[in-house]
Amino acid sequence: MRINTPQPDTIRHEPAQGEPLWHSLAWALGFVIVAIVLRSPALLYSALNFDESMYLLMGSEFAKGHLPSTTVCDLKPFGLFALATPFTMTTYDPVILSRIGSSVTVGLTAWMLSRIAATLFEGDSRAIGVTAGLAYVIFSLADGGMAFQGEIFHNACAVLALLLVLRSARIRMPPGLGTMAVAGLVLGIGIQIKQSVLFDMLAFLAGYFILTTPTWRDLPGHARASLKPLALLGVMTLVPTLVVVALYVVLGDWDAWFAANIQAHRVFYGGARGIEWDAMLRAMAEQTPLWIAALLACVLARWLVRDAAEKRSVVFLAVWTGAVMLCQLFLRIGSDHYLLQFLPPLSLLCGVALARGLLAGLPNRRAKAALLTVLGGLTVFAIAKDPLMHSIYIVKDRLTGDPWAGDTPRRVAADLKPMLKQGEAVYVVGFQPAIYFLTGAEIPTRFAFTGMPHFTAPGRDGCTWEEPAEEMRRILDSRPRFIIIEDGIFHRALRQDVRDMLDAELASGYREFKFYDQHPVHHQYPFERFVMNGGAPVTVYEILGDDERMSVHSSVDPKPQLPIE
Repeated sequence: MRINTPQPDTIRHEPAQGEPLWHSLAWALGFVIVAIVLRSPALLYSALNFDESMYLLMGSEFAKGHLPSTTVCDLKPFGLFALATPFTMTTYDPVILSRIGSSVTVGLTAWMLSRIAATLFEGDSRAIGVTAGLAYVIFSLADGGMAFQGEIFHNACAVLALLLVLRSARIRMPPGLGTMAVAGLVLGIGIQIKQSVLFDMLAFLAGYFILTTPTWRDLPGHARASLKPLALLGVMTLVPTLVVVALYVVLGDWDAWFAANIQAHRVFYGGARGIEWDAMLRAMAEQTPLWIAALLACVLARWLVRDAAEKRSVVFLAVWTGAVMLCQLFLRIGSDHYLLQFLPPLSLLCGVALARGLLAGLPNRRAKAALLTVLGGLTVFAIAKDPLMHSIYIVKDRLTGDPWAGDTPRRVAADLKPMLKQGEAVYVVGFQPAIYFLTGAEIPTRFAFTGMPHFTAPGRDGCTWEEPAEEMRRILDSRPRFIIIEDGIFHRALRQDVRDMLDAELASGYREFKFYDQHPVHHQYPFERFVMNGGAPVTVYEILGDDERMSVHSSVDPKPQLPIE
């Protein structure tokens, strides 16, 4: 796409006649359908990731009129919970709806990537765009991407903003102020979904000048001409955050916003924690084909691109990938879903490598489509074999009489929800807060994420810290109807005094209601490689009535009497 200036090596025009609207909509619908079909195994489970359970739980609280982090706490921004809220407000299953919403978002992001390819490359840009879009959809199946993840949505915001600016830049330079304002607003919404989008913005700023500055000598003048639209974009990115802060201030909940968005992040990302290289590399290994294709696109760019403008496009995509890497180094944690942020630039580079290096040698569109279908199918099986095989076993069991086979939170909720009365609470110890919104029970603690305040990092949870022993005593004194304990690392790592308190209460005031074991297929074909709590085993305890409590206490055997001589 070339701008209307004499410089031939900057952003290039799409064909003047454009694309019929119905044709563009058909492609968008096609990407959405592919995404829904490929990601359909995610519909089987209520909890693929404990983070997404908190998003839906917070969304259900928001739907009741409680601002995020005022009744239960988490350290994610407001926007992510606001996205989850509509899915919890209907009569339909919020988990199913949220997963479909995630898939639709993935499909639309893939379509937007195909349109970005058309602005950055010419001639066979359709092949590059389709390949990039398919790569994005397919690799969203890995690294926890089938869940309702923040990265799925902030990627969409980043890609939409980039597309808006690129399409405006093909008409005029600098881009129109209206477009820049809308793009800034979209990026600001992305920040309220996850702040990692700031690193995408850093790449876009560099990319703006890489793509639109004819020569280094033109840079000062071009920067002055672009100052107003870029400044407007920057100001508009602040608007969503300012609106959220004002809402909390007006409603008297500033302290809750500060604890969740400032203090918790200081604790979570502060300290002397090193970079989790092993975790990061294991997650990157799930994206290996994309990384190889992207590397080839960069190394072989001299032979794959057609002119200097396309070379600039490859440089921009490499810079974008580098900015995301800086984000991972800043975050340090190496969580698998963090690496979903790599997908947009890597997918576009993969599109260049495959379309120009492989598909270009085929004689017609039919042959290209056939090869791309074969490559896509093989890649899907390579990176998603376990969840696909897992789904076959689970669906078989569900069709033969076990309606919630493999899904522990669903199984628990199916048993407990009919028994719970209005206002009764359950207490979940572990990483299955999904049980709270599946049962509709009251939540006896603000620390719903695990059931306890963080033991070693006060304030990390996203709300004012409480001494864990005092919080446990308060929870137990509220006498929740059921206590659900996940057989996992959190329960085993409870601080000893807190665990003793819990065990004593279970022994004297509760009885074991039911044990829910893990389905064997979770060991044979793990649905998720790194995090998957929907199938973890749990033990449910039910509170005893007053008479039963007295019976338990009186049944303790007295000391045996010594015989009288």
